[in-house]
Amino acid sequence: MACNLSTGRTEPCKQYIGGIDYIYLFKWSEVDYDNMSNLQSENLTMVSYVKNGGGTLTAYKFDLKGINSFESTSTVSHETAGKVYDQSITITLKGLDTLSVKEFNEIVSEKTVAFVRERNTNDYYIFGAINGMTNNVVLTSGQAAADLSGATFTMTGQERLPYRRVEVSALSSINIAISGTQINP
Repeated sequence: MACNLSTGRTEPCKQYIGGIDYIYLFKWSEVDYDNMSNLQSENLTMVSYVKNGGGTLTAYKFDLKGINSFESTSTVSHETAGKVYDQSITITLKGLDTLSVKEFNEIVSEKTVAFVRERNTNDYYIFGAINGMTNNVVLTSGQAAADLSGATFTMTGQERLPYRRVEVSALSSINIAISGTQINP
């Protein structure tokens, strides 16, 4: 594949802040990738998902506060001419109530597709769009009264692109519905 470098980039104003506000998860195994088109293109915009057996995929929203982040790091091999992006999302969910811990166990038992809304735009960044994300969790209750009692998730995956992108208003156009149910710990 040829390099299509075609422009430079200026230094932006001091307007950006780090972090993510929400993460949405749905089961990777519910996606019918065999009937999705244009997945291997170098386009960052996401194509419509197709659910196994038909219908709409349901994503579940998790509210985030504090330090939550994502990274997409390229790994390039000159020997094999290969390029992949190692994707990582780290989130902290507060509280270890019974319903939450049951849900945390379900998240680590299944590969997921994750999409996040970062704080600078009204766009969602989709991770594990094709290959899914493997989820690991650390459940903790700290020593001091102000220490975390909750779960820290690290979600990792590898994709051909750094992420896929979709505008907030376009979620239904890619066949994803947001569930209205959330645990209130």
